[in-house]
Amino acid sequence: MNARQLPRAIALGGLALGTILTTFTGTADAAATPGPAVQDQVDAQLRAYPGGIQTGPREVSYRGGKVTLTFPDPARTAAADTCATGAYCFYEHKDFGGRKLTFRDCGGWQYLTDYGFGNKTSSWSNRSKNTVKVYDEGVSPRQELWLMEPDAASANIGLAVNDKADSFLTYCP
Repeated sequence: MNARQLPRAIALGGLALGTILTTFTGTADAAATPGPAVQDQVDAQLRAYPGGIQTGPREVSYRGGKVTLTFPDPARTAAADTCATGAYCFYEHKDFGGRKLTFRDCGGWQYLTDYGFGNKTSSWSNRSKNTVKVYDEGVSPRQELWLMEPDAASANIGLAVNDKADSFLTYCP
């Protein structure tokens, strides 16, 4: 872990703890009305990763909407690939489940750690025309984990690279 990642890792630990506490201290009635639990996650995200704004009941946007973090709807039991056309997405769990981090831009290096998503990807979808190379920054030199070709997806990236992605480089057509 480099110096850039340490503050984010500490903040992410707090975010994860808050999510766990929210999950295990809620009641059955709280699960039926997901508002407060999801709002707590949104609030924790905004505290841990400043610069975003809440743009929906389960959504935080960064960089003028070019990057969006969406929290899952607790009322939905089945996950589906909901990555929008023209975007590329990273999902927290296999089968496109959990939180979703969406990018609608092109070019250059970007860091999943900037949004609390370092070492959190288990599936992905690329519905853009861009090619995206995904890397593990936790080793030296950084290691390429996988390539996201345009109009492709992976519902399960596999155990060898699961939860290792920290950054990516986007190539534009």
